[in-house]
Amino acid sequence: MTAGERQRLRASTLNQAQAGALPDYDRSAAPCITHLGFGAFARAHLAVYADALLRHGQPALIRGVSIRSPRAQDQLEPQDGLFTVAVREPGEDASLQVIGALASMETGAAAALDAMTAPATRLVTLTITEKGYESPLDTPPPSEAPATTPALIALALAQCRRDGLDPPVFAPLDNLLDNGTLLRARVLEAAEHIDPHLAAWIAGEVLFPSSVVDRMVPAPTERDVEDIADSLGLLDLAAVSTERYRSWIMQSVAGLVPLGDVGVRLVDDVTPYERRKLWLLNGPHSAAAYGGLLVGYDTIAGAVADSTIARFVRGLVDDTLEAAEFAAALEPVTFADEALRRFANPALGHRCAQVGADGSSKLPQRLLPVVAARRERALPTWRFAIVAAIWIAATAGVSARGVRLPELEDPIAPALRSASRRGDLQELSHLALGSLVDDAFTAEVASLLGRLTTEGPALLEAQR
Repeated sequence: MTAGERQRLRASTLNQAQAGALPDYDRSAAPCITHLGFGAFARAHLAVYADALLRHGQPALIRGVSIRSPRAQDQLEPQDGLFTVAVREPGEDASLQVIGALASMETGAAAALDAMTAPATRLVTLTITEKGYESPLDTPPPSEAPATTPALIALALAQCRRDGLDPPVFAPLDNLLDNGTLLRARVLEAAEHIDPHLAAWIAGEVLFPSSVVDRMVPAPTERDVEDIADSLGLLDLAAVSTERYRSWIMQSVAGLVPLGDVGVRLVDDVTPYERRKLWLLNGPHSAAAYGGLLVGYDTIAGAVADSTIARFVRGLVDDTLEAAEFAAALEPVTFADEALRRFANPALGHRCAQVGADGSSKLPQRLLPVVAARRERALPTWRFAIVAAIWIAATAGVSARGVRLPELEDPIAPALRSASRRGDLQELSHLALGSLVDDAFTAEVASLLGRLTTEGPALLEAQR
């Protein structure tokens, strides 16, 4: 039987197919968590923690909202909000868990406003990607749809203030340094545009804790859906595959649901953990993705199985450890070694193009602070420059030794592709990196971009 011929996952069919698989907690209560951007990561991470809380008898139902795309609602609404998380590790059968923590899934700005201002909502979490934290300079009046998520949050808080409601806690889960402080700044910008008194109220009353979240969750594929349908006996179009590893480190603030009871680590300052993850996991992950695209691999696991790419990524990790000052208590070497092991998991199928997309918003967080630290110490930065050069080539459509790299999605891709047609690599590098780095590093990237066009993958073994 093919996946398409099976019954769809929902509460009634799950009871028939697998007795006892349906979560036994009450799913009818009012949700106390609203999540904006309920995609694959939120399902495999936030929802798993919420599911654990519910199994402990704690209120943790989620109201999911996608602000723009109806895809998640189309997948989850016919399934009563149920979905499967498949944990895949090398040499093991997939472990399946049906999650029931999602109470409802909706789409649109109006749904998001309603969810954030519901009296039962205590926590609002977000996964809107790095590019979702853009400055809300043109916040429209309340009668119009907000242009950005921070503007939408400002409108929701304006309603909470007007109605005399205690505001929820807002906790972004995206890979950004000090993500809570950044979200707070963006929301305050939007609030100033609406009403300066609102901004002052938000500054004094609303909490925006930062978080560091970690779990590798590739975009689901048709093969994932088919494999899970074979094991579950039901068709689950919202299923996700992930690794066993997961962590959540969060700034401790008042008013949170009891996340610490289910393994969330609550700390006073998440900054050291943010830097460790961004520089020792996310940065090398991007390097593996770009190396894979250059050599011709589809997945991260395939890329790091290549000895040349593996040596290059290991060298970049060692360069990071040499320059970044991590406290011994963070065990940075152990963390980095574990990250490299996780990259090699062939059961995940994490695609290089997915990890490599949106480099203009990822690399400033993941690589460029380490570049600055190394340049302050007069240490070489050629590995980091190669990563930037490959990203530029793939995004701008520059060929590497006559081979055109897969084009990557990126907010600045149109500008880079236009500039690449003029053939000025210095201009191209400056456009890509702008004022984020000094002129010497931009020139180094331009030089390596030129070498990339003639040397191709051999550039990964360059010695400087």
